[in-house]
Amino acid sequence: MDAPELRRAVVEPVGRCPPEIGASLWTLQEARRRTLGYVQGISQEVLDWDPPDQRYSAATLLYHIAVFEVDWLYIDILGGKDDEERRIPECPPGIAEQLPYPILMDDGSYTPVRGEPLAVHLERLSVIRQAFADVLTGMSMEDFRTLRPSGDDLVTPEWVIEHLAQHEAEHRGQIWEARVAGEAALGITASDRG
Repeated sequence: MDAPELRRAVVEPVGRCPPEIGASLWTLQEARRRTLGYVQGISQEVLDWDPPDQRYSAATLLYHIAVFEVDWLYIDILGGKDDEERRIPECPPGIAEQLPYPILMDDGSYTPVRGEPLAVHLERLSVIRQAFADVLTGMSMEDFRTLRPSGDDLVTPEWVIEHLAQHEAEHRGQIWEARVAGEAALGITASDRG
């Protein structure tokens, strides 16, 4: 009897950039791969469902992940500013059109998102991640490790990537809990997931 083939769990740098940057970008890719697995086959009803024991729906959390990635890229890494009228970070039109809602509500809560198909959320996440990767793969190691102002802190792009991967992982857990609770409340079984 042949031994089962073992899965290789290694970090494989991505992009044409210094290996340290490529490894950091791999970390973001891995976080996203896992998030996408958590929403695969989710119904619109469950995507939009507001869990009574949580603050946000899966749809709202997906938007939050995307808009905060834009914020960290265009404000903190690239030193831009906010679009005061739209209440999102100033960013190129192709990115701005992906962000139809403010980054936060007036009370500081996440902007609620409803009625957008999963495909819209996935396209938004993809377009924004590509913009992020394009900026980072063009960086030198010196720039990647250069401190930049971020509110009352100083951050490096290297730290921002670690922070975004952790941020997404935390919200991925909330997305899963919202999905499981929504499917239970709405009578959707695992076999109905697709």
